[in-house]
Amino acid sequence: VARRVIIDRLDQLARRYGFSYNRVFVRRQKTRWGSCSAANNINLNVQLIRLPPELMDYTILHELVHTRIKNHGPGFWEVMAECIPDPRQVDRQLNAYAPMLLL
Repeated sequence: VARRVIIDRLDQLARRYGFSYNRVFVRRQKTRWGSCSAANNINLNVQLIRLPPELMDYTILHELVHTRIKNHGPGFWEVMAECIPDPRQVDRQLNAYAPMLLL
């Protein structure tokens, strides 16, 4: 159920903001909420389902932006800001949930 919710939300956000990706994998990971490969495969942590919805959306959008920009330079944050107001602040909020990765 959690995997389906996460993938459905990924698809909704990709459509809304005009992103595309190759494949998606939802796994339990101990060190990260998500990642995006050079081939635009998106990996998402199943634990995202336990975050507040705005932080799950932030994480998914973060990986979707990486389908276009493969680094965390100024251009990355500019695109993030087109999707989410003050993305760096949201990123700091997400960091507070890092201990959940180890559960």
